Amino acid sequence: MTARPPSAVTLDPGATRVSGLRRPLHVRQRCRLLFLNMQEQGPIRDLGLTPYRDWIAEVTRLDPDQIQVVHVADGEPLPATIEAHGIIGGGSGHSSYEELPWIRRVKQFLSEAQRQGVPELHICWSHQAKAETAGAVCKVGHRGRRFGIERLTLTPAGRQDPLFHGLPDSFDVFTSHVDAVYDVPPSSPLGAATELAYGEVYRNESLAIGPTARTLQVHPELTSGIAAALARVRRPQLIAEGQLGPSEADYAAFLEELDWADHEIRARMRMLLDNWLRYYVAPAMSPEVAAAGHR
Repeated sequence: MTARPPSAVTLDPGATRVSGLRRPLHVRQRCRLLFLNMQEQGPIRDLGLTPYRDWIAEVTRLDPDQIQVVHVADGEPLPATIEAHGIIGGGSGHSSYEELPWIRRVKQFLSEAQRQGVPELHICWSHQAKAETAGAVCKVGHRGRRFGIERLTLTPAGRQDPLFHGLPDSFDVFTSHVDAVYDVPPSSPLGAATELAYGEVYRNESLAIGPTARTLQVHPELTSGIAAALARVRRPQLIAEGQLGPSEADYAAFLEELDWADHEIRARMRMLLDNWLRYYVAPAMSPEVAAAGHR
């Protein structure tokens, strides 16, 4: 697998801004992303939801045609050559530690992508898989499922990381996961691994792995509508786990809370993705595109 050579514009992972790159619009107009879909398409269609790629397009504010999608869990092959300027890995109903051929291939692909210096942003399942490539342990969370709205708190390293530039020290996000990441080593063959944020229950909800890979246990691509669709099919399970009351009033209050938080969460998640495009993807693009951000 080969990648485009890096541009002369470089990123200081400890900086809060990069060489005056202040206009993500220029980046969005020109960039091409590779989205690795780790969730089979059938269950998403059955929920009556739009394709997963559209969720990524909405939060990045890219045209869907700018996003090449590989439906990995449905058996599509990973590309031999990365032509995209950045990689986003998505969530899945699978566990990252399952012994499936496509999961082994994904981990190998992500390790090679990082060696090539391709910017990466990983969400939920992909956060866990990427953490495992750096030597961390992923397993069923010792305090059970997290679903709905989660309060994310930045560590000192997270407050300095460009991914969270302009965001408050603590903020709400949508989340949905059972597995969690443990025992993150401080260093790995892929670079230093640093906790950037933690949740109300679990640590390691966001990681920096080397200078080019950032991970999120939470779901920046979710909306209240998507979360509500998931809640509808999971309602019996959420009740059995004690996360949701059994009455219709309990369910209505849960959905109302999702709706109430939607506007603020989505605005902040767009800011987070703007930061990723500006501070991580732009420096890896061609010198002409990176320079356009200075105008």
